[in-house]
Amino acid sequence: MSTSVVLSVTPAEPIDPERHTVGVPDDIAAALTAAGQPRAPGSWVPRSGPVRLLFQLSGPDRVAAGQRLLAEVRRMGYEADLSFSP
Repeated sequence: MSTSVVLSVTPAEPIDPERHTVGVPDDIAAALTAAGQPRAPGSWVPRSGPVRLLFQLSGPDRVAAGQRLLAEVRRMGYEADLSFSP
């Protein structure tokens, strides 16, 4: 069984929850590309708070890549979290 790793990021510009497509900020897209990760996000609309972008990480080193991406995205000034599930 493999571990699922999801990077969750709150964009600086609020996202309209009614939109069906979400643009990925250029700096986040560059960080994902540099890490060899897919750039297509999902989105999560919580009951309260801003819409968040969700990135399902892949590859054999997705846990380590997620930890590096989390640190990098936070350094860029974004609010971000990493979640793991079996």
